[in-house]
Amino acid sequence: MMRKPALLLLPGFAVLFLLACAPKQAPAGASRNGAESASVSAAPDPSTAEQGSRSAAPGSVNEMLLKAGFAVPKAEIAASDFTLESPDGKNVSLASFKGSLVFLSFWATWCGPCKQELPSVQALYDKLKSKGFIVVAVDVMEENKTVSVFVKANHMTFPVLLDADGKVGGEYNARSIPTNYLLDRKGKILARIVGFDGTLWDSPERVALFEKLLAM
Repeated sequence: MMRKPALLLLPGFAVLFLLACAPKQAPAGASRNGAESASVSAAPDPSTAEQGSRSAAPGSVNEMLLKAGFAVPKAEIAASDFTLESPDGKNVSLASFKGSLVFLSFWATWCGPCKQELPSVQALYDKLKSKGFIVVAVDVMEENKTVSVFVKANHMTFPVLLDADGKVGGEYNARSIPTNYLLDRKGKILARIVGFDGTLWDSPERVALFEKLLAM
């Protein structure tokens, strides 16, 4: 089992200030009282993270991530691999996206904040996909038909996967959605953010951040 890293928080940052939805059912692997299951290996809840910094020198990527409201792991860690089915019935593994900067998003069609951030996530993907950027949207605990209709209606062109039983969401502590991770080209966790703070993902500041990550 991978060692779980503590995540850092920008001083004053609180998950409660972001718009997020609690899953209709607790994802498998997450207990009702919020304690982590022994099987959880991806990353802990940022609300219980320690303060500190792995490397937040002025102008560094970590400083940019912290200023953008992300939690940053104190130690290097690889994201847990998983394989899920896409709406068209294909099995897709997270490992298959190594070599790209991955925006891994846990979401659901009924979640208001998820729907609020979706257009700017799509716009960010359209802007940076040619540079090695990929969005992997993991729908948590919904039926294929519901997700398929939503994906088509909202013109989502990035990969969408179905976490039907919520197990992967539980492993990634997606107890509130949207929960978004950034993974580097080697599949290591760069950062995580829970909820939508109203900042568009295709804003100049966010685009500059992602372009710097892509240049790493």
